[in-house]
Amino acid sequence: MKKEEVFKLFGIDDLRDLPDAVTKIIEGDLNDRNDMYKELIRLNNYDMSHDWFQELYESELSERKQKKQDFTPDSLGILCSELTGQHGHLHEPTAGNGSMIIADWWQRCNKLIPWEHFPSQHMVTCWELSSRSIPILLLNLSIRGIMGYVYHGDVLENEIKQKYILLNQRDDTLAFSEIIKASANMKIVQK
Repeated sequence: MKKEEVFKLFGIDDLRDLPDAVTKIIEGDLNDRNDMYKELIRLNNYDMSHDWFQELYESELSERKQKKQDFTPDSLGILCSELTGQHGHLHEPTAGNGSMIIADWWQRCNKLIPWEHFPSQHMVTCWELSSRSIPILLLNLSIRGIMGYVYHGDVLENEIKQKYILLNQRDDTLAFSEIIKASANMKIVQK
């Protein structure tokens, strides 16, 4: 996506304001959010195969030094998807904006017709530490109807700042997922 399109669509003048603008959209009125999603899809020529924000995020929002953020090329995401066979649950411990998950989702969707692909059969669990990435990750997953869990926290320490549930009530690949905030400040206990 072009920076100018992002500025106009989200009503911002500085790319650093994008995470907050996205948060307002995804936590606001569901109808307004869905209208924004439809406009995003249209602006991207209905191409849902990649993270539209990746290039802008990498160049202007990433926290490579502070949080050691790096980005997965689309080709690696596609390769990993092919190697895993695209069945069952997907776990992404360092999700970023979700490019690996998007690549896997796109590969699965390309092999099935929409009424044969059920998001509930391909749940995701992902973790992300960066507060800047979480809103874009949630948008990227929910606009694609993906179901699962997003943990805003430290996967290595099992510390969670916020948990989100992505719910596609219609279990329809062509529907958007709701984003539900769950209890925060929890620690996962492993047995």
